Amino acid sequence: MMIYKRCPHCGERVAVGKKCGCGFKREYAAPQGTRKLYHTSRWNKLQKTIVSFYNGLDPYAKSKNRIEYANIVHHIVPAEEDPEHFWDSENLIPLSRSSHDEVHVRYRSSPQEKLKCQNELRSCLRSAEDMLLG
Repeated sequence: MMIYKRCPHCGERVAVGKKCGCGFKREYAAPQGTRKLYHTSRWNKLQKTIVSFYNGLDPYAKSKNRIEYANIVHHIVPAEEDPEHFWDSENLIPLSRSSHDEVHVRYRSSPQEKLKCQNELRSCLRSAEDMLLG
């Protein structure tokens, strides 16, 4: 006995585990504005440079007495708010996924908390740079 399901796009009956022949493919809009800059080789190179400068560690997590590897480069002042500083290394900090999520929760909580978090991130950068550069 064969088990069937309905194609969510065209409604045809299709055997479970098989693809429908309707050829539906979801279309995604191309990134616009500063979003498209995240898909450039220049951004990929800059990201790797920033992460390697801090030895692959997350300075924000270190300030919270945690040791975490950085795998994301975060704009302290969001790129949408200030596109002029998209490439500015003083506006970039390497973060781990958990730190990045924590920072964005703080950014969304209130404007005062966002400013406080941005100042903390800048302070983390200064401390890490001082330690690395001696």
